[in-house]
Amino acid sequence: MIDPGLSGKTVLVTGGGMNIGAAVSRAFAAQGARVAVHHVGGSASGSREHARAATDEVHAFVASLPGAIAVEADFLVPGAAARLMDQVTARLGPVDVLVNNAAHAEESDSFDTVGEAGFERTYRVNAVVPAMLVAELARRLPDDAAPGSVSVVNISTDAARGFPGQVSYGTSKAALESLTRGAAVDLGPRIRVNAVAPGPVQTGWMSDELVDAVVPAIPLGRVGDPADIADAVVFLASHQARWITGQVVQVAGGHFL
Repeated sequence: MIDPGLSGKTVLVTGGGMNIGAAVSRAFAAQGARVAVHHVGGSASGSREHARAATDEVHAFVASLPGAIAVEADFLVPGAAARLMDQVTARLGPVDVLVNNAAHAEESDSFDTVGEAGFERTYRVNAVVPAMLVAELARRLPDDAAPGSVSVVNISTDAARGFPGQVSYGTSKAALESLTRGAAVDLGPRIRVNAVAPGPVQTGWMSDELVDAVVPAIPLGRVGDPADIADAVVFLASHQARWITGQVVQVAGGHFL
C-alpha cells in the first residue's frame, strides 16, 4: 500500500472552489489533509448578487470536505498573498503544500485587442501573486521542517509555449513555469517546487463540437477531466515525489506532442 504522507498536512489551494481547483481540494481532503480553499469572495468586481452566489457555492462545497475551511482574498488587491497566508496559518497552522491554481483570463486577449490594464490584471493573478505566495511560504517555513517536506505545485497550461489569441494568459503561464524552475533552485532543499501543465480539460467550457475537433490531437483519445489534473498534483505533493523538483509535468493525454 502506498502512503503519500499527506494526512494531517495543511494544504492551500488557490481558486480551490470550482473546476480543477475543486477537484484538487477534494483529492487532498480524501488523503486526510486539512484543506484551505481560497476564493475571491465578496470583494471581487461584478454584481453583489453574483459575488454572494459564488461565495455561497464555495462555502457549500467546503462544507462537504472534512477538515476544510474557506479563505477569501482578491488577488488584484496589493498585499493579498500575505493576508491569505495569515488567514490560513491562524486557522490551520503552517502551510505544507501550496497549490497555485487561481487564474485570470481576459475576454479579449489577442494582439489586436489586448490592453495594458488587462495584461496587468492577468499577470498579477497568474504570476505575481503566485510568486508572492511562494515567497511567503519560504519566509514562514518552520525551523524544524524536514528538507523537501514542504512543496509547491503551480498550475500552468500545455499552451504556455505559445498561445495565439491568448497573449497575456499564455505568456503569464510561461512566466509561472519559469518561476517554478527558479524557485526550485533558490528554495531547495527546503521546499520542492513543481508545476502541472494541463491540456484541454472539460470543465463545462468545451462544446461537443470543440471536443470532437480537439480529440484527434490527443493520443490517449479523450479530453481531460479535472480529476486527471488533481491526481497529478497530489502525486507531486506526495512522499513518492520526494526527489522531484523544478519540473513542469504535462498532463494532457499526449496533446501537443
